Amino acid sequence: MQEQTVEILYNERVSSRYFRLGLKWKTPAIAPGHFVMLRVSDGLDPLLRRPFGVYKVLNAKGKDRLRGDCIELIYQVVGKGTGILSGKTPGEKLSVLGPLGNGFPAPHPSQDIVMIAGGMGIVPLYLFASTIKRGALLFGARGKAETLVAKDFKALGLKVKFATEDGSLGHKGYVTDLLRGVITPATTVYACGPAPMLKKAADISAKEGARCYVSLERAMACGIGVCLGCAVKASTHNEKENRNYIMVCSDGPVFESRLIDWDRI
Repeated sequence: MQEQTVEILYNERVSSRYFRLGLKWKTPAIAPGHFVMLRVSDGLDPLLRRPFGVYKVLNAKGKDRLRGDCIELIYQVVGKGTGILSGKTPGEKLSVLGPLGNGFPAPHPSQDIVMIAGGMGIVPLYLFASTIKRGALLFGARGKAETLVAKDFKALGLKVKFATEDGSLGHKGYVTDLLRGVITPATTVYACGPAPMLKKAADISAKEGARCYVSLERAMACGIGVCLGCAVKASTHNEKENRNYIMVCSDGPVFESRLIDWDRI
C-alpha cells in the first residue's frame, strides 16, 4: 500500500450514469479483488476518500496484465463524490491510496468456476477472470443498459448468462435464480454485489456443497482498518483469532462466505 498522486488518462462516459476512469499506474502491482481509495477533491467537501474496485490493469498498448501503465476503474454517479469525479478531465491529478485489501484466492485447477455479479459487483471480477480465463459468469442488473461491460468477459472466453429485473435481457428476475442447478461440490463460486444477493449465493452454495467466496461492498472512511466503520459480524466459523467482528477493508473485502454472519449483515 502507498499513497501517490496519479494522472487521469481518461474519464469516459459509457452510459447515462457509468464512467470508465483510467489512471496512470506502474507500482505497486494490483491483485484481483484489490481496491483503491480516491480523494476526489482538494477541499474539505467531500472530506473522505471514496473506495473503488480495480476493473483492469493495462499496459501502454492497452493489453490486460497485472502490472501495467494504467489501472481502469468503473464507477456509477450516485452522489456528490462521484459527481465531482465525473467532471474530471485527462491531465488532472488525483490522490490515490492503494492497492488495499485482500483479494480473490486462486482456484484449484480441478475446480469448476462460477462467477456471479450484481450491478457494480461486476467490477472486481474482471481482473480475476482475466487471470484464469475460464468458467462462467452470471450477471444480474436492473436492465440491459447496465450490462455493457459483459462483452469484456465474453472476449476472455467465459460463458455469460444474464438476469435483469425488467426482463430486457436474459432471465427476468434475480441473478441467484441462475445459480441453482449449475453448481456442484466441485464448483467454486466467486461473488460480488449487494448483500442480499451475496447472502442468497452463500446459502445456495452451502446447500450444494460448493465453496463460495464473496467480495463485500461497504462504505469506507479510511480503507485500512483504523476507523472500524466497515465492520461486519463474523460467524461462529470465523478463523481470524475468534473475533466477533471483521473489517471489510483490511480483512477483506473477499471472504469465504461461511465466515460471515449473514443474519447480521
